[in-house]
Amino acid sequence: MEPIHIVYFGTADFAVPSLQSLLTHPEVFDVIAVVSQPDRLVGRHQENQSSPVSIVARQSNLLLLQPENIDSSFLKTLHKLQADLFIVAAYGRILPRQVIEMPKLGSINLHGSLLPKYRGASPIQTAILEGETETGVTLILMDEKMDHGPILATTIENIKEDDDYLSLTGRLSEAAAGLLVESLPMLADRTLLPQEQNHELATFTKMIRKEDALINWTTANAWRIERQIRAYRPWPGVRFDWITRNNKKVRTALLRAEIIHANGQTPGTVIETKDGLPAVVVMNDEAVQLIAVQPEGRRAMSGTDFLHGYPPPKLI
Repeated sequence: MEPIHIVYFGTADFAVPSLQSLLTHPEVFDVIAVVSQPDRLVGRHQENQSSPVSIVARQSNLLLLQPENIDSSFLKTLHKLQADLFIVAAYGRILPRQVIEMPKLGSINLHGSLLPKYRGASPIQTAILEGETETGVTLILMDEKMDHGPILATTIENIKEDDDYLSLTGRLSEAAAGLLVESLPMLADRTLLPQEQNHELATFTKMIRKEDALINWTTANAWRIERQIRAYRPWPGVRFDWITRNNKKVRTALLRAEIIHANGQTPGTVIETKDGLPAVVVMNDEAVQLIAVQPEGRRAMSGTDFLHGYPPPKLI
């Protein structure tokens, strides 16, 4: 049997294990090209940064395509490759119909949720934010709409109480790789039958912005904040504005927190717990105890050191 000739579209860390799994089975899967987002200049010193998938492609001496736009030149290049299948995983760009329908086996997508739940850009973060106890990976046959196509296969992954975005993404990416190599031979011989999603049950996620992770203590929910810390690690990272005794505002990253009872204090009030840690009162008689923080431009520190170095105007 001829190997399946594949063009692999991917950018983020989530897509790396699946590409690596394909490369370990060259007798079955022939990755003829990789498509990834272009290298970007990042950081204060504007250093060139390649995507995780681009790095793997270069290390494996694969043909790497990094188009800024899906234009006529790129479409001609794709067509010349004569691929059997396009695989898309965390590529970060919506593909038009003329790309999706180009290969004879179509195009498939690995998505980090149990579709139709959590379609869109941030399924892993959203599952943590919403307090889900399980999520998974869904392999779909792509159509023009975002995460809308029929389901080919799924795998379920439990969400642990201490999972953050990095730990959950790591497990889901490995699960995605296993699901992919198990499913592709059945897709090639037409024994993997697609099942239409129940679109009435679809929910959607949004692109995460930095401002989504900024806490307003007077309107926040304590358990939501705890989940935000895990969902937004490492980016964008939960932050809050701390007003000191001399009325200075200090933008501060909240690295670790615990939820405690606040005994009816007003939201936004700062209290000192028995172990010397500061806690900020939020709604429903709860307070967020600041275990580890990092003021802007400073090192990470314990909540106790933070309280001593940045005393608030009033402490209860």
